[in-house]
Amino acid sequence: MDVNEVFSRLFDHRPFLRGEIEFFRKEFEEKRGDREVEQLFRSLELITEIKEGQIEKIVNSSDDNLPRTIADVQVALHMCEDTLETEKKFVSEELLAKKRGERRVRLAAVQQDVQEKLKLLEDSYQEKEQAMRAQFEHLEKSAGYL
Repeated sequence: MDVNEVFSRLFDHRPFLRGEIEFFRKEFEEKRGDREVEQLFRSLELITEIKEGQIEKIVNSSDDNLPRTIADVQVALHMCEDTLETEKKFVSEELLAKKRGERRVRLAAVQQDVQEKLKLLEDSYQEKEQAMRAQFEHLEKSAGYL
């Protein structure tokens, strides 16, 4: 025997692999059959049916219904915008009235505070005036003018 022949027998697995691959391919094809091809044909038939019949119906239906739907959506949008504007106006008027009320309350509180301080000042002034008059009277009595 030649060294090449021994090497070929020991390490060359191509004939064995070829047989195994062929066996696997036959088993695979027998078990699966033509399922993929049949499914492709069914898909093609369905697509052709949709293309020929359904697309026309969809286009006609869209042409009939889309303008009305768009008009309805525009009306709804306009109504929403009107509602928002009314709400903004109402909220701003309410807010203004609320702020005016708060300012009136604060103004009344400040005026009350000013009146109280003014009364305290007047009371204090009158007390000082009376004290000074009493002191002048005392001075005049001590000086002998009275």
